[in-house]
Amino acid sequence: MKPMRKTTILYLLAWFAIPAHAQFTTVAESPAFQEPEDGSARILQLKNGNTLFLHYTARQGLAIQLFDSAHRRIDTLPSVINWASYKNGNLDAAFEAGGNAALFISDRTQKHPVMRRLTVNGHTGQLQEDSVIADLDKVNLRKKKVNTASDFLVIKDPWSESYAVWMYFNTDEEADGGYQIVHFGAGHREISRARFRNFDNEVPFQYWDMAVIGEEQLCILGMEEHRTVDKDSTVMKLATLEKGKIFFSFHDLKFPKGLNTVGGFIKYNPHTGQLLLMQAVKDDEKKTSRTTTYLATVKLHSMNVSYSKEIYLDKVNRKSLEVFGPKEEYAGVPQNIFIKHDGSYAIVFEELDNHVRMMNNTPTVVSTVLANVAVVDFNAEGKELNSWMIPKRQINQGVIMKPFYLKNRENVQEKLNWNDRYKFFTYIPGYILINDLDEKHKLLERGKQPAIREISNCQGYFYQLEGEETIPGRNLVFAPEDRQVAMFSIADYDAGKRRLVTLKRIPESRKDVKLVWLDVAEPEKPETRMAKGN
Repeated sequence: MKPMRKTTILYLLAWFAIPAHAQFTTVAESPAFQEPEDGSARILQLKNGNTLFLHYTARQGLAIQLFDSAHRRIDTLPSVINWASYKNGNLDAAFEAGGNAALFISDRTQKHPVMRRLTVNGHTGQLQEDSVIADLDKVNLRKKKVNTASDFLVIKDPWSESYAVWMYFNTDEEADGGYQIVHFGAGHREISRARFRNFDNEVPFQYWDMAVIGEEQLCILGMEEHRTVDKDSTVMKLATLEKGKIFFSFHDLKFPKGLNTVGGFIKYNPHTGQLLLMQAVKDDEKKTSRTTTYLATVKLHSMNVSYSKEIYLDKVNRKSLEVFGPKEEYAGVPQNIFIKHDGSYAIVFEELDNHVRMMNNTPTVVSTVLANVAVVDFNAEGKELNSWMIPKRQINQGVIMKPFYLKNRENVQEKLNWNDRYKFFTYIPGYILINDLDEKHKLLERGKQPAIREISNCQGYFYQLEGEETIPGRNLVFAPEDRQVAMFSIADYDAGKRRLVTLKRIPESRKDVKLVWLDVAEPEKPETRMAKGN
C-alpha cells in the first residue's frame, strides 16, 4: 500500500472515532405500531403542540394517529368517520392550515379525476370538512402540452397559510394547453383563479416548479423548447399571477440558452424579497456527462433578474479527489434550497448513479446509487460561506432518482419502497441526518466506501455542519447500545421549537416502529468549543 493512500484511509477512519455529543435528545416515544409497508406517510407538528401521523394507501385508505403536547395518543373520542373508506386514490399533499391538518386526496380511477380536501381538527383528530375542490374531465393527452407528473399539483407557501392547486382544465381549443391554477389563502379562501396557456401556443412548454408567495402572488418556472432543423434550444420563463388577477404575466429569464436542462426550481426568500432560481443542465459532450448548476435571483417588484452564475463545489471536489482517488471528481446534482430564518440559505447536492439495463429491448432501471452529499452555505446576499461533504453510498433497487427529488417531495407525496426510505438523508439547519453503517462495517479500503444494500448493520447518525474540515465528524442520534435506525426521510422539523419528530424502528422487532420526539441543540460556535477545551 502506498504511503499517501494509507494516510488517506486512516484519515477516513478518523470520522468514526469522534465522541458523541448530546445534540439530539429523545424527549418521548409513542407506543409501538406496525411499520407501514407501502403507500405515503406524513408527520405534522401542529401549532397547538399536537403531532399528527397519517398513512395512506390506495388499498386500505387513510389511517390517522394524533398525539397531544405531552405525546399521549388522543383516542378517547369515538371516531365519527371511517378513514379507511377513502380508497383508490393518492395522497397529493398534507400540511397544517389554521391549526388543523389539510389533506388533499385525488382519485384518478374514474372517468372524471376528483380531488378532495379533508380538514382534520388539530385538537380532536375528527373530520371537520370533506370538500371536492376539483372535478375534472379526463385528460386529453394529445393536447397536454404542459408536462406535469399528474393531473393535480398542490404547492404550499412555507411562510404563510396560502397554497395553490394546479389542475387540468378541459378545453375545446386545440392549441390551448388546458391548465388552471387556483390560489387559496387563509381559511381556504379562494384568491385567484386563472387559465394557464403556453407562452407561445406553437412552442412546447415544460413546467418545472411553482412558488406561492402569501396571498400576493404565484410564480411558475418553466421552459420553452424551440426545435429547428439545425438546432434545438431552450429558454427559461417565469409566469406570475397577481392577487385577484385572471391572467398571467410572462418574463424572460437570463438563464443559459441552448442547454440540456434536466431540472429547475424556485424558492422565495421573504427576508430579501427575492426568488432564488436554480437550473441543472447536463453536458453530454464529455465522455463522462456532468450536471452543471446555475443560480440566479429575481426581485419580485422590479422583476430585475440577476445574471445566473455557476455554482462551483471547489472545496468539496478537492476533498473527493483526495479521499476517493484522482478520477473521482464530485458529481453531485442539486436537490433543494433551504432558506433559514435570517435569510441565509443552504443548497444541498447529492451524487446519483442510475443503473439501467436493457430488458426485452426496453431500458429498465435496475438500481440507483445514492452517494455523497454536499452542502453549501450562503449568506442572505448570496456570498458563499462554507461547504461540506457527507460520505455515503446506498443502493435503492428498481427506482430512478433525479435532480431536485428532495424539493419535489416537500408537498407532493411519493410512494416508495419503505425499506428504501431508510436510505434517504434529511437536512435540517446545521445538520445532516442519515442511517449509515456502524464503525465495524464502515471499514474503508483503497479510499472507497462499502455500499449499503440493507440496513441491518446501520444506525442513525448526524453530521454537524460546522468548522473548516470539509468532512465533519459524525455522531449517533440515539444511544449506541440500541442500534436504532429512523425514517429521517419523512421527519418533520419545527425550527422555532427546535423539535424533530420521525419514525424509529424498534431493534427487537423489524416490523414495529415508534414515533420519536427529539430536541435539537443549537449548534455550538467554534469559539464556544475552544473555551470549553481550555
